[in-house]
Amino acid sequence: MNKEKRIMAINMNDFGGRTEHLMRHRYFNNRDRRYHIDWKYWAREVEKRETWNGLLEYILNKQPDLLVISEMLISCYEDIDFIGELENIGYAYLEECLPERGNYSLTMMFFRTGKPVYVNSPGKYRKNRSVICREGNMMICGSHFPYESDEVFLKYMEDFVLDSLSLNRDFLLIGDLNASDPTKENKKMVNKLLEAGAVDLWMAAGNDENTPTEAKYQGRLDYAIASPSFARRVKNVEIDPLLMNSGITDHAAIIAVSYTHLRAHETSAHL
Repeated sequence: MNKEKRIMAINMNDFGGRTEHLMRHRYFNNRDRRYHIDWKYWAREVEKRETWNGLLEYILNKQPDLLVISEMLISCYEDIDFIGELENIGYAYLEECLPERGNYSLTMMFFRTGKPVYVNSPGKYRKNRSVICREGNMMICGSHFPYESDEVFLKYMEDFVLDSLSLNRDFLLIGDLNASDPTKENKKMVNKLLEAGAVDLWMAAGNDENTPTEAKYQGRLDYAIASPSFARRVKNVEIDPLLMNSGITDHAAIIAVSYTHLRAHETSAHL
C-alpha cells in the first residue's frame, strides 16, 4: 500500500519577517578583520514572536511529515525556545544538524513521522547550509545555497547530486537555492543538474519557470529537484506564497507530496 509523505521547505529569514534581515545587524571587527553578528541586539530589539507564531500556525495547517527550515536562528540570547515549541506540536529533529556551539543562522530538519537517518553534508563544507537524511530508500537534502555562489560549496553539492543520479537513488534536493539569475553559478549549477537528468518538479507539473518565491526581487529562488525515480513517486508539488504575502517571511514555502512506496509496475510520473 502506498503512503503519502509531505515534505516542506521554507526560508524563515531568522524570524525577522519579510523585511528585517539578520545581515543588517553585523559589524566589522578590526581585530580579526571579519564581520560578526550583533546577536544580543538581534535577540532583544527584533520582535520575532509574531512571525514565529505565524509559522507554527502554518505548520499545524499543512502538517508536513518532513520539515526543512533554513535561515533558522539558534542563539542563547533568544527568549523563544524555537526547537522546544516545535517539539510541543509533535516534531522531533535531527540532532546532528545542530551546531556545536550557538549563535547560528542555519538549516535544520524536523520530522513528524518516520525515522530519518542523518547523512553528512558533502565534504562537510559549510555543513550548516545543508541537511541530508536517508529514510528507507529515499535520500532528502534540504539546503540553502549561499547567495554569493561559493564555488567550493556548489562543487560538493553538484557531485553529490550527480552521484545520486548515477546510483539511481530516490533523491530530492529542496530549499532556497538562490538560483534565479542565469548568469550566476547557482543557476548554472541547477541547469547542469537538469541537463544530467534531474527533474525540476515545479516545471514537470506544467508550471511557470519564473514563479516568484521571494518577496523583494520577485525571483524564483526555491526549488524541489528530484531524481527521475523520486519524481515518479510525486503526487503533487506546490509553491505556496501565503507566508511571503503575509509578511511572516520573505520566501514562499515549497511543498512536495510523494508516495513512500511505489509498486513496481507504476512507472509513469504522478505529476
